[in-house]
Amino acid sequence: MSKLTRAAATSQTLSLAAMEEASRFGVRDADIEHLFLALTIDAGIGGQVLRSLGITLDTTRAAIEKQQADQLGSLGVQADSAGGRIVYQETGGYDWTERALAVMRVAVSGDRGGDSAAVLRALLAEPSGLMADLLGRLDVEPDRIAAALDDAALLIAEHPNAADQPPTIHGSHTAFVPADPEAVWNLLADGGRLAEWEPTIGEVVAQDAATGRWEARTRTVGSGGKPLKIRDGIRRQYAESVRRERPSHATWHFTYPDEPRSNARVVAIDIEPAAGGAQLRLSFGWELHASRRRRRVIGALLKPAFRFLCFVQLTQIAGGISRAFR
Repeated sequence: MSKLTRAAATSQTLSLAAMEEASRFGVRDADIEHLFLALTIDAGIGGQVLRSLGITLDTTRAAIEKQQADQLGSLGVQADSAGGRIVYQETGGYDWTERALAVMRVAVSGDRGGDSAAVLRALLAEPSGLMADLLGRLDVEPDRIAAALDDAALLIAEHPNAADQPPTIHGSHTAFVPADPEAVWNLLADGGRLAEWEPTIGEVVAQDAATGRWEARTRTVGSGGKPLKIRDGIRRQYAESVRRERPSHATWHFTYPDEPRSNARVVAIDIEPAAGGAQLRLSFGWELHASRRRRRVIGALLKPAFRFLCFVQLTQIAGGISRAFR
């Protein structure tokens, strides 16, 4: 994976999680504390290092709430600084603060890779003092995090291809979820809960007792409550569980019965135990209808635009699963 691709993927993943966390506090500008929260649930080296040191989503949320309460108290203001639920998908108008953008720029400057480890290193050097105070509340020295990042970098240097994914027509992605693998599997294996994490499904209607197949309605409202333009042929979906292995795997097959020539979607998710939760390996792709299986179509699907579309779908799915437990 190239530096540019890795940086773009990291930015996409961290932006979504950080802005979701900002929405819990009722703010529209994601700052460095929200970026740090996003790193605690990142599947990359940055997130793995934090969780190995006991820095989890819950402990960091609590430290930030205490930090904000103390800041307000120093101004003589008594206010509830506790975060609420994630409302990012229901609202809009989110953006980064300038100092958060500065951290992201540092993470891709020079020979820095732009991955989550580079973002974490940039946060450790952020000059405002906010991160130093937050890490003090978490009882972890910045040097300890830096040393753990150095150790991880040495391991990667010894196995340089470990973090790259083989080229494929189907997209793949890794994600971390702050929940027990059994709980994650219970969510993913239950057809009645598909709307909680699958981004195209707005409502699950019923299950066919004879086939076990679920009927669902396609989502018609997007982020911020904006209506989505959905053509009639794809307003209805069938979802079929084609493989379930408790508590380590779930595969779903999605089709549009009112457009029989449309391509089917396949989502496969492997679940593994990890420090502080579960590590997910997600795969997403389209099964081409027989009438569309021509070389020219396959060639088009291999273009970067297709791979990027797969990545967007995968990050949305991963974000939906994570939100279910946050």
